[in-house]
Amino acid sequence: MSQENQVYQVGEFVRGGGFRDTYECASDPTKLLKFDRYEAGEREVKKRGLLKDIFRSVRAKLGYKKQRLSGNQDELLGWSHIQDVGLADHRAFTRVYGVVQTNQGPALMIEKIDNFVDQDIRSVRDYIRHHGRIKDQELIRALIDYFKILRSHHVSCFADRPENMGIVIDANGKTYIKCFDVKNYLDHQFIPINKIEYFRKKRIERRLDRHFNMLSSDNVNEGHKI
Repeated sequence: MSQENQVYQVGEFVRGGGFRDTYECASDPTKLLKFDRYEAGEREVKKRGLLKDIFRSVRAKLGYKKQRLSGNQDELLGWSHIQDVGLADHRAFTRVYGVVQTNQGPALMIEKIDNFVDQDIRSVRDYIRHHGRIKDQELIRALIDYFKILRSHHVSCFADRPENMGIVIDANGKTYIKCFDVKNYLDHQFIPINKIEYFRKKRIERRLDRHFNMLSSDNVNEGHKI
């Protein structure tokens, strides 16, 4: 039966995020199912302070997108970006298979990661919460390799957030980073100079460098950016 016609059975609850819940797929143990808690436009817009809220209101009146789509729609857009930059088959990214029908309604089907280094410390965020500053040399190497991939392909999505970076191990015992959420970033520029390719890439590089430097200790990569 094709994926379009099959109704998948929902398994055990795995985890809950800010706007979505993830479950095992009982019909296929190699997949996970993500369910939105909110439809597009139904999420409460977070307050960012008086000036930022005024700025956002002005942008909305000028026709800019003022809040996100549903989480699954955003991730599909992010996955389209990953495909566009040629990384859909790269092991650093959890594959997204699209929206499927389940016995509990529509859900986003993704690849299940089952090769975490530590089942209790699955993400870089978990590691920081447990150990503080990152000093493990093998993890540092994996992060440097990962951010080089993001930077060389100008990846612009939630892949650079520590809570979305899974710490996994390959068949040879080598640690690497695998992203499990590729929701895209919104465009918050009032004057959209990032429509120009040069400025778009420079903006992505600055964000990636900033996020890497927030994770790294003083002596990572001899103090140099990626």
